[in-house]
Amino acid sequence: MSCSDLQRQLVSFLESPASYPHGPEEIRVVQTHISWVFIASPFVFKVKKPVDLGFLDFSSLEKRRYFCQREVELNRRLAPEIYLDVVPIYKAASGFSFDAEGEIAEYSVKMRELAHGWFLSDMLAKGLVGETEINRVVSRLRRFYESETPTPEIEQWGTPEKLKISTDENFAQVEPFVAKTISPAALEAIRHFTNQFYVTNEKLFFERIQQHRILDCHGDLHLDHIHITPERLSIFDCIEFNDRFRFIDIANDLAFLAMDFDFEDRRDLANLLLKTAARESGDDGFLKIADFYKCYRAFVRGKVESIQAIEPETAKPQE
Repeated sequence: MSCSDLQRQLVSFLESPASYPHGPEEIRVVQTHISWVFIASPFVFKVKKPVDLGFLDFSSLEKRRYFCQREVELNRRLAPEIYLDVVPIYKAASGFSFDAEGEIAEYSVKMRELAHGWFLSDMLAKGLVGETEINRVVSRLRRFYESETPTPEIEQWGTPEKLKISTDENFAQVEPFVAKTISPAALEAIRHFTNQFYVTNEKLFFERIQQHRILDCHGDLHLDHIHITPERLSIFDCIEFNDRFRFIDIANDLAFLAMDFDFEDRRDLANLLLKTAARESGDDGFLKIADFYKCYRAFVRGKVESIQAIEPETAKPQE
């Protein structure tokens, strides 16, 4: 039996409510270019796809086990109440099962489902995001950043030389989409701006390192990854598959969220977020570098959406 046949059987198993020990009434499925997410209330099970995209490698079962464990460990920093465990899925002669029978065929991350309607994206759509919500998010992230320890291994990724690894990789990975999702002129303009910023602001990058602004951050901080109720604030789904995407400037981390506000035509909230973060952290250089990182984040978003656009099964997520 081919690997793709096994994957189809596994997905079919996980799509069935009868497969789960807790007996959910229905299963909703969300698919991305790197994972399947099965919402089986009150839990969620996330399975990584066996893919190797260069910047991430889930190609072997052992790698998927490792990165499932990393996902739980890293996300417990900001959302310990959500990330419950790594749960193996077994394959026996009778088929797939969560019971310990046969061999382990796959691993899943088991999470607690979050209440609908309280994601920051939902709140924004309802016009319910303002100064109070921004202050809560910034305050939580400030405490998180203060709890992280800067090390030479992490801080090296704040140098222009190391940052260029990621930006050059992005430019190369977008080449197949030129004249499809991005014009040649736009790509060259962004490439020129990026490389010129490295040259003219080299001192600023090294000042950021000296001030210990390069930390093990979240790495994927956008509206859908923040859940905010009157009682609790949860920030989840950080990057686990590539350390250099988390070993970043805090301005880079927050620029993703600011870019997301910009994308939703809420530049006022983007500016409020960045100014509040700079003030709360006493960071004089924050606003000098934030726009550079917003450009970087917007380009990454375009790259990911370009990749998804050529995969029919992820072009329109199932819900």
